[in-house]
Amino acid sequence: MLRIITGRAGAGKTGRIMEEIRSRVSSGMGGSVLIVPEQYSHEAERELSSVAGPSAPLYAEVLSFTGIARRVEAELGPGGRRALSSGARLLCMALALDSVYARLGVYARARRSPELQLKLLSAIDELSAAEITPEALDEAAAQTGGALGLKLRDLALIMAAFSAAVGSERTDSADRLTLLAERLPYSDFARDGSIYIDGFTDFTAQEKRIVCELMQRADVTLCLTLDSVEYGSELFDITRSTARALIRYATSEGIQHKVENMESAVRSPMDVLAENLLAYPARTFDSEGRIRLFAANSAYSECEFAASEALRLARSGCRWRDIAVAARGFEDYRGALTAAFERAGVPLFVARQVDITKKPLPTLIASAYDAVTGGWEQGDVFAYLRTGLAGLSLAECDELENYCFTWSIASRRWHDERDWGMHPDGYKGELSDSARERLARINELRRRAAAPLMEFESAVKAAATAREHCQALAGLFETLQLALRLAERADELERSGRRQAAAEYARIWDAAVDALEQCSAVLGNMELDAAAFARLYLLTLSQYNVGVIPVSLDMVTAGDMDRMRRRHIKHLIVLGASDERLPAPERDDGVFTGDERRALAEAGLALDAGEAELWREYTLIYNCVSLPAETLTITYPAWGADGREPEPSFLVTRAKGLFGLEVEGLNRAGVLLSGENTAIELAAAAVAGQGGREASLAREYFERSDPERLHRVAAAADITRGRLSREAALELYGRDMKLSASRLERFASCRFSYFLTYGLKARPRVRAQFKAPEAGTFVHYVLQHVAAAAPDGNLAALPDERIAALTRECTASYLENELGGREGKTARFIYLYERLGESVERIVLDMAGELRCSDFRPLDFELDIARAVPGAGLKLPDGGSVRAVGIADRVDGWVHDGRLYLRVVDYKTGRKSFSLSDVYYGLNMQMLLYLFTLAGAGESRYGMEIAPAGVLYIPARDEMVSADSELTDDQIAAERSKKLVRSGLLLDDADVLHAMERGDKPVRLPVKWKDGAPTGDNLAGAERLGLLARRIEDTLRAIAREIGSGSIQADPCYKGTRDNACLWCDYAKACRFTDGEQGDTRRYLPPLKAERVWELLEGVDYDG
Repeated sequence: MLRIITGRAGAGKTGRIMEEIRSRVSSGMGGSVLIVPEQYSHEAERELSSVAGPSAPLYAEVLSFTGIARRVEAELGPGGRRALSSGARLLCMALALDSVYARLGVYARARRSPELQLKLLSAIDELSAAEITPEALDEAAAQTGGALGLKLRDLALIMAAFSAAVGSERTDSADRLTLLAERLPYSDFARDGSIYIDGFTDFTAQEKRIVCELMQRADVTLCLTLDSVEYGSELFDITRSTARALIRYATSEGIQHKVENMESAVRSPMDVLAENLLAYPARTFDSEGRIRLFAANSAYSECEFAASEALRLARSGCRWRDIAVAARGFEDYRGALTAAFERAGVPLFVARQVDITKKPLPTLIASAYDAVTGGWEQGDVFAYLRTGLAGLSLAECDELENYCFTWSIASRRWHDERDWGMHPDGYKGELSDSARERLARINELRRRAAAPLMEFESAVKAAATAREHCQALAGLFETLQLALRLAERADELERSGRRQAAAEYARIWDAAVDALEQCSAVLGNMELDAAAFARLYLLTLSQYNVGVIPVSLDMVTAGDMDRMRRRHIKHLIVLGASDERLPAPERDDGVFTGDERRALAEAGLALDAGEAELWREYTLIYNCVSLPAETLTITYPAWGADGREPEPSFLVTRAKGLFGLEVEGLNRAGVLLSGENTAIELAAAAVAGQGGREASLAREYFERSDPERLHRVAAAADITRGRLSREAALELYGRDMKLSASRLERFASCRFSYFLTYGLKARPRVRAQFKAPEAGTFVHYVLQHVAAAAPDGNLAALPDERIAALTRECTASYLENELGGREGKTARFIYLYERLGESVERIVLDMAGELRCSDFRPLDFELDIARAVPGAGLKLPDGGSVRAVGIADRVDGWVHDGRLYLRVVDYKTGRKSFSLSDVYYGLNMQMLLYLFTLAGAGESRYGMEIAPAGVLYIPARDEMVSADSELTDDQIAAERSKKLVRSGLLLDDADVLHAMERGDKPVRLPVKWKDGAPTGDNLAGAERLGLLARRIEDTLRAIAREIGSGSIQADPCYKGTRDNACLWCDYAKACRFTDGEQGDTRRYLPPLKAERVWELLEGVDYDG
C-alpha cells in the first residue's frame, strides 16, 4: 500500500509519522523503518529516540537508501563483491583512464589531473543514479553531435572502462542502489512491515525503483512537502511530479494508494513568507515582530551581529541549540563566523569534513616521497621532519634546518658517511669548543633524521609494482613507529581536553592504513614508478572523510541552507541574503554545463537541467525559511568582498512587501556592546577618549563590574615599543657597557633594530657565502700575516715577487686552516676564492707601494682596542660605565719631535667612504673612535705622547677598469691607481702629510697641494679634531644612557629612498614600521657639508 501525506512545511507531517512509529513501538510491533536522506539520519535517530523512548531501537530503525543496501548485503551476503571505498573508486578511475586515454579527445588530460578525475567520478555517480548506461551515452553522442557529442563519447568510454576496472569482485557505490533494486525481491527486509519515508523532495531513478519495490512488500507512507497533488504553487512542481509518478506506478501494479493532506492549525509569519515567496497577494501581513531585516557593512559585520543576536536570545532564556545560522555558499562565511562567535564567547558547531591532506600524517607521507624522489631538497626534508612524527622535536628541527640552510645541504651531503664539518655559523674561521659541541649535536640529529628516509629510499628504488610500493610505505610506517606515535599524540590531546582533535588522529591513521590496503588490492602488480604511486596513494587518502562531531549538544549550529533540516529550531539567522547568493547561481563547475544538460534532456537523458535546479533551489529556500518556530532574522552585506554593492535578494524584497518591513542598518558599536568579550574593546576606546555613547556605557559597566580588566586593557592599549623598563634594560645589557663601533652605528641607525640584534639576539638566517664581511675577514688575515712574515714587519723592504709569493701562501693557509679546506666546497666557491686571491695579491702590493713612499710604519694589525688600552672608559650618571671596544685593522705611527703620530687604517671590501656628516649623526664613527681612544689612553702601550694624525679607508677590492679603447698594462695600472685613492680625515699639518706620502703630488692621500700648502675637505686642524673627539665622546655617553634607559623606539635614520636604515633591514617583517604610528618616527638626516659640520661643532650661527 502507498500512502502519501502532503502538506506545507510545518503542517505536522513528520510529527504524525513519528507518533505512529511511537504507537507501534509502544504496542511491541516491530518492522517499522524510517527512510531519510543520508545527511539527516543522525538527527532523525535522535528525534525518534526522543519521541518513542529508549525501546525504539528494538522495534524501529532509521535508514538511508545506502543503509538499506548494507542491511540487504548483510542478509544475502555481498554476492562475492567487496564495496569500494571512495579512495578505491579514485584508483579505479585512474586505472580506467590509463587504459583508454589514447582513445579520448576531450578528457585525454584527465589521466594526469586528479581534479578532473574527481569531476568524472561525480559525473558517473549522476549518470548511474539516473540509470544512464554507456550505450545510452553512445546513442546520445551520435544524436547530438558537435562538442557535446565528443564529450558524451569520451564519457561512454570512461564509464565502461571504469566498470571494467571495478571488476566483478567489487561493487561501486554508484551502482550500489541499482544492485539493491535487483536483489531486494529476494530479501526479507521490511516484508509486511511499515515503511515511512521523509525528507525528500524527489528521487533519483535508482531510489524510485527501490521505493516501487518496497511498495510491493510493505505499507509505505511517504511524506512530501506539497500543497496539492493535483495542482498548486509552482514551488512544488518537482515534488508534485514525484507524487504523481508513484501514484501512476501504484495504479499500474494494482497497489492500493491514497493521499492525505494536512493543514497547519497555526500559520506563523515565517510560514506566510515561505508560502508567498513567488506569490504576490494584494494584502499585507503582520510579522508580529518575528521577522527582521538587516543590512551590514560587510560579511564579517553580519557574523558579528549573528553572534550578538545569539547572546541576546540566550539571555532571554533560549538554549544555544535552539538557534541556527544558515547561509547559501556557507564556505565563504565559515572563517568569519567561527572567529566572530569565538570572540563573543558563543559555542558554535559548524558541520565540516576535515581536509585530511593538511594533517601531519599525510604531510609526512607526501614529503617523504618528495624528498626521496626529488633529490632531498631542503623544503621537502624539513616538511617531513616538522610533522612531529619523524622523531625530532621542533627545536631539534630548527637547529638542523638552520645548519642546512646556512650550507645549502642537498642530496649527496645527507648520504655522506663522514660527519659534516663546516662551521655552524658559516665562514667564521676556526671552530670554538662551543661550535664543536653544536656541530656534534647537529651530526647526531642529521643521522636520526636521515636514517628512516634513506631506508625508505632504498625500498622505493627497489619497488617496481604498486604492491611493492605499498610494502615500502608500510616499512616506513613501521620504522617510524607511526601507530605508537599517533596513539601517544591522541592521548596527549585527549588529556588536554581536545577530544575532537584526538579522535581525528585515530581516524586518520585508520584511513592511511585502509588506503594502503586499497592500493595493494586494486592496483596489485600494476607497474608504477614512485612518483606515480605516491600521487595515486595520496589521491586515495584525500577521499577519506574525517568527520567532526559536536563536543556538546548545546551549541549554536551553522551551515549551508541544504543542511538546515532540523525540526526544532526556534530561531534562524540567515546570512548573505543578497541577489548573488539567493537563489544560488547555476553552477558550471561539473562535467556538464546548464545548456548541455538541457540538450541532454531533449535527447532523452534525464539529468537535472537549468529550470529543475532553479525550482529545487526555491524549494530549499522555502524549507529553510519555514523552519524556525519563533523568529527569522535575515541579513545581507551592503558591500561585497570585491568592493561592489550587491542588491538584496528576492527573499528580502518579499519580506519587505509582505509585511511592510524596513531594512535596519547595523550599529557596530551596539553589536559589540552585546557581549563582555567584545564590549571591552569599546571600553578601552572610551578610556582613550574615543567612541560614542556605547563606548561610554561599556566603560561604566567595566568600571563597576571588572575594573581590573579594564585597567589591564587600557594599559595594554597605551603600550608602545618605545621603551623597556630600566630593570629589563639592565638585565639585557648590563650596567657596564662595552660598545663596539658596529653596535653604536646600529643604535644610531635604529633603536628597535639594536634591541632585536643585541637585546633579543635575534639572528636572521644567512646562507654561507664568501663575500663581505667574510671576504673582508679574509683580506685582513692575509694583510696581517704577509706583514708579519716580513723582516721586522717592514713590508716595504720586500721585493714584489716575494710579497706575491707570501700572499699566495697566506691565501692557501686561510682556506686550509680557517675554512676547513676544500672539503664540501663547490667548484664555484673554489673558482671565486681563487679570483679573490688574485685581487688580494694586488691589494697587498699596493700596500707595499704605499709604505715605500711613506714614513709611517705599521705598529699593529688587528688591534683589540679594549686590550690595548684596558683602562679607557667613561663614567655614566647612573653609576655605570661605557667603553669602546673593537678591532682596528691597522694602526700606523710616525715619531716626530718626541711625539707619536698615530693613523688608524681600515680596509673596506665594499664601497664605503668617509663622511663627516655621518660622524656628526653618530654613524660611521669606528675609525675616529679607535683613534681618539688610542690618543687619550694609548701612551701606556706605545711609551710616548700620542697625537692623532687621522684615519683612512683603504679600498681592499679589485677595481674594474672600463675604457672606450684598448689600454696598455701601464695604462690599466694607472687607472687602477686612481680608483685606489683613500678616503678619510687627516691632520692638517704639512709635515705629517708629507710623512704619510712624500712629495706634493700624492697618489693615495685624499689631499691636494697648492702653493706648498695642503687643501681639501678631508683635512682638520688639531683644534677641530679635539672638537670632533668631544662630539664622539658625548655621542658615546648619550647612546649608552639611552640604551640603559630601555629606549627601543623604531626611529630609523633616513637620508633618502636609496639610503635609509629600513632599506636592507633584516627585521622588517618583525618591525612593521609605519611612520607616525604608535610612536614610530622616521629620523631624517639631511646631508651636511664638511664646513657646516665644523660650524655646528664650533657653535657658529649659520643661516644657510
